[in-house]
Amino acid sequence: MAITAYSSIVVTFRTVFGNKRIVAGYITFANDTWPSGGVDLTPANLGLDVLEYIQFDSRSIQYVYDYTSAKLDGFLCNTAGVGTAQAGANGATIAASEKVHFLAIGYGG
Repeated sequence: MAITAYSSIVVTFRTVFGNKRIVAGYITFANDTWPSGGVDLTPANLGLDVLEYIQFDSRSIQYVYDYTSAKLDGFLCNTAGVGTAQAGANGATIAASEKVHFLAIGYGG
């Protein structure tokens, strides 16, 4: 069964820098197959109104945010070391209780 959502989002700190809000924390996923098309992750999930930038740690897959669709997606490195492949399309399984740290910058919240 594919992941349809994350298990939890934990915010470790929030701060303000000028007129920007900065949020850091981690998302925990269950041990499962990464879904094709990614997982919904809206600015509101992080306590923001607008998300301008977000960066994730790499773990069992490379996590990438799609700002247009507000989804978190995952990619695998190509075995030859050149290029990437979508994790969901390849049925990639992530590690049990994987914690993925993030740093987000945006407005509101």
